[in-house]
Amino acid sequence: MPSPVRISDISLYLLCPRLVYFQAMGRSVWPKAESPARLLLREVALSLSEFEPDGGSDLLAWLGEVLDRAEAELPVICGDEVNIHDLRAAAVEIRETLPEIATNLSPKLVLLTPSEVEVELRSDRLGLSGRIDRIVSRAGDGGTKGTVQIPSIIKTGSPPETGVWRSDRLRLAGYAMLLEDQLDQRVGSGIVEYPWAGEVREVEVRSSDRRRVLRIRDRVRLINGGKLPDRPREAPCERCPVTETCETRSTLASKFF
Repeated sequence: MPSPVRISDISLYLLCPRLVYFQAMGRSVWPKAESPARLLLREVALSLSEFEPDGGSDLLAWLGEVLDRAEAELPVICGDEVNIHDLRAAAVEIRETLPEIATNLSPKLVLLTPSEVEVELRSDRLGLSGRIDRIVSRAGDGGTKGTVQIPSIIKTGSPPETGVWRSDRLRLAGYAMLLEDQLDQRVGSGIVEYPWAGEVREVEVRSSDRRRVLRIRDRVRLINGGKLPDRPREAPCERCPVTETCETRSTLASKFF
């Protein structure tokens, strides 16, 4: 039985299928490391599961404390991957926007709690695995008894004007299927968190997205087996760490056709 395809590999495929190929060859393929600001925002967002609004805590003050903690702990967590001076500058920038973030986020916290963060999921039946940012527990309604589990992912970039980005919708579909396999319970929606904007957006998990994830899973398996995929026109070549190798491989391949 082949190893499960990770949801992160599906995200990589959507960026460019050839990145999956070079990753399978052992190359470091993610275009760039996360910026200090995005690392800090992610830590703050993950900590939201600890916030207790009924305990009388002020969200703005609490976010400030969490940001201070993240600034102190990230050098320990990430080591040389993060520059202390850049981290400090990013913390200052985020701290200036915390009032707006808290205002936008406050009425939406109910969508994120209670929750469990950074949960590893795996399904040999589906051939998928991944680590989900957050699983939200929510009381069932209508014909659903007990609680329902909802996958949530954290995106530290800007949200679209409406809805969520297509790649995020597909990631949610993958995580929803993994949750369904584990819980034997239909997962009909997912959440994308955009902490920089204080946005929390819940979307339907579509059947078409589930199908697309499974087809990409099959393609990733072929690529991992040694098949060099075509490079899409919209591939982000200008910021790709394997551009030179990719160009060389394309030139060699063209000589045989």
